Amino acid sequence: MKNFVFFVILIVVMYMKFFKNKRNAIKLILFCIMIYLFAYLGTKEYQTDVVDNIRFANEYKDISKNNVFVYLNENKVLEILNGKSGILFMGFPSNIWSHYYAEYLNEVAINNHIEEIYYYDFRKDRNLNNNTYTNIVNKLKEYLTFDDIGNMDLSAPTIVIVKNGEILYFDDEITYIKGDIRPEDYFTDYRKNLVKTNFDLAIKSFKGSE
Repeated sequence: MKNFVFFVILIVVMYMKFFKNKRNAIKLILFCIMIYLFAYLGTKEYQTDVVDNIRFANEYKDISKNNVFVYLNENKVLEILNGKSGILFMGFPSNIWSHYYAEYLNEVAINNHIEEIYYYDFRKDRNLNNNTYTNIVNKLKEYLTFDDIGNMDLSAPTIVIVKNGEILYFDDEITYIKGDIRPEDYFTDYRKNLVKTNFDLAIKSFKGSE
């Protein structure tokens, strides 16, 4: 921008003789600068991305910004299942049980110095039943069960721990709880501690295999 302004001023100075007074020259300079600013600001790409941990805290209101969740799309999830490593948390914000699992998993991960947990919001892909989502389901078919109408799908929340494509830990047990029980009633201190203990053992096993 500085180069442009300098160029405009230079041109105007060179052709000062065509103006009756300096005021007209100054007006031209200001006009040219304004035109450039409109063009520059109109094409400028602004940074609108939100850091993942803040985005997660915004979607999961009970989770603080001190969380380790990193967003992944379905293609990245499939890459992990096909030979990479990572801790996957799969759910979506409108599922109240996902909030409880996210809280417990985040706490245990931080205590174990885990820097990233990969988060996959699969609700849209499940509704679309796109090809990549189908491949994810097929990779996990040994751990999934059929629903009441004979479909096999991911359920929220689900946690998968993978090492070089090998599944070390899979947990979607909470998704099969029936009845009208609320999570705040279900998660007694005993059950909460049991879930966190299971997460802790699984994460320690994952770290020990590195």
